Amino acid sequence: MAKARILVDLRPDVKLLDSSFDGYKLSLEPVPIKRSALLSKPDSITPSADQFSFLHTKLFGLHNKLYCDPWTENVYYIDEKWKILCFDSDISPGMDSQFAEVWEVPSHHERQPGHYNLSISFASPDLVVIADGAGTLHIVNTGDRLLKNRNWDVAFSCEPIGEQKGFVILNSQYYCGELHCLLLHISEQEIEGSDGKKSKFASVVDWITIEGEPSQQNWGLKTMRQLVGGGSIDFACLEPSCTALFVASDRPLKFTSDSENPVAEVKPDKKVELKPQIVFSWLQKGDDITVNVPVADDVSKADIKVTATPLSLQISIRGKVVLEGALHQRVDSDLTCWTLSSGKLEIILSKEENGVVWPELIVGCQKGEEIMDPALVEEVHQRLSHLCSETVETATTDVAPAYNSQELEDCDAFPRDTSVLLRLDSKDHTISHQVSMGGHQWLFNVTLRPGAPPALCVRHDVDACVWQMYEMNHDSFVWPITHVGTFLAFGYVQASKQHRKFTVCPPDMSYAAVCDTSRHVYLYRQPSAVGSELRNRSTGRRVPQVAKQQLVQLESDCHVLGCHATSNYLFLLTDEALFKLILK
Repeated sequence: MAKARILVDLRPDVKLLDSSFDGYKLSLEPVPIKRSALLSKPDSITPSADQFSFLHTKLFGLHNKLYCDPWTENVYYIDEKWKILCFDSDISPGMDSQFAEVWEVPSHHERQPGHYNLSISFASPDLVVIADGAGTLHIVNTGDRLLKNRNWDVAFSCEPIGEQKGFVILNSQYYCGELHCLLLHISEQEIEGSDGKKSKFASVVDWITIEGEPSQQNWGLKTMRQLVGGGSIDFACLEPSCTALFVASDRPLKFTSDSENPVAEVKPDKKVELKPQIVFSWLQKGDDITVNVPVADDVSKADIKVTATPLSLQISIRGKVVLEGALHQRVDSDLTCWTLSSGKLEIILSKEENGVVWPELIVGCQKGEEIMDPALVEEVHQRLSHLCSETVETATTDVAPAYNSQELEDCDAFPRDTSVLLRLDSKDHTISHQVSMGGHQWLFNVTLRPGAPPALCVRHDVDACVWQMYEMNHDSFVWPITHVGTFLAFGYVQASKQHRKFTVCPPDMSYAAVCDTSRHVYLYRQPSAVGSELRNRSTGRRVPQVAKQQLVQLESDCHVLGCHATSNYLFLLTDEALFKLILK
């Protein structure tokens, strides 16, 4: 019998939100920049003629070629000769070079169509996993990198998914004598999702397990698992104990093979699937939702049963369930009421979080039609107008905001496709927990602590909330996803950056940065106390804190190939140089 999945609701911590946030103010304070010339260009390839899908474009276009060791905060890049170079910020800029070669990737294959960019993953304080993009995976014993050890030695090499079949590394974790790696490649195969949509290309994730000890040469491949999905993957990592996989994508992934525990074959239903019939309509306002269900004229109140919980809704008419499922967000079930008149059942649901716009009523349900409320649309625009300004104010009282509100209207909509965050169990291959990401647009990932799963930053209303995932509590089946930080209004303002390539933040979340494809970097600082008297010109209210925004323009027209943020520095990699923005 299939195990039921648990629906998890992303509910932000109200202590980390600020409804009175006034927006970002442009600061004219200069940001010091150090430029370090590269000895050789970074290795970089573009998709071949056969790699033309959206999945390929996203994978190649957003590939970050600047790699950071979370244990030491050193940054690395790979040059055209496949040499891994470490940037040492402790060396004086007057020296010959601030880059030290730590290793050269062997088996330098000639570039072939279908290959990928090289990728690096730091699995532990003394193990690094490197993929050459041409099908070979290298496990490298680095020794303790905190001691600035430069003697990297290969411990094991293999071609885990086939000879010269390229891939990139999504995540790696060393746990109890086993190295677990998530490898991604795009496969040309037709796949149909749960929504009935077909894709000609699929995202294939190979989860491989290799046994061995860092100081020994007795490594060997133990387990191979494979997952396939028709959508693009925004986030994928292993649970700390490596018993499950966390993945966020616009279409669910599912296990297709497992060398340790065979995947139960699910025979497809060959019945002709008809398009879902529209059985209800719904209209939402700031604080409530009205659901209308047409019923026969002879239906009475005694024939109707409406069951509402904070996270679900069920409607039955004469014992037949006409609508059932999980609500997109929580409602106050005590305030749910319904009426019956003129062949129409009307149900009113009260939102628990006022002002939040729902992209769907029932998660994954296609039987409903939303009716837009013009008053709600106007209210949203009015409520967000204070975040942006079209006028420049003098620096004597207030510093000018950095955005034009008219630039944001067309780009501020959430994608209509339903995205999900899943926890997939490695033993029974089922989805144990699911989070609906509808309305929670993925923004970026960030490693907050070495060895921990990367945190996920998603949009919540106008804000950007950072969520950290932890080990599941198997006694209570609770999957803890904790709201650990917020970038106020960042979800709204980042939407105007049409040329953005990388979005990053440091582990202490003191700022967020949006990096364009070339030249421009936008910095958004967390609110800080104001030393002098400052008042809002419109309301006269005293402003105790100001969140600064800074624009940095690089003296280079080269495309930015990599970006990484630390608490004190923001690193940017181009074909010619590594730029270090000094932020403290």
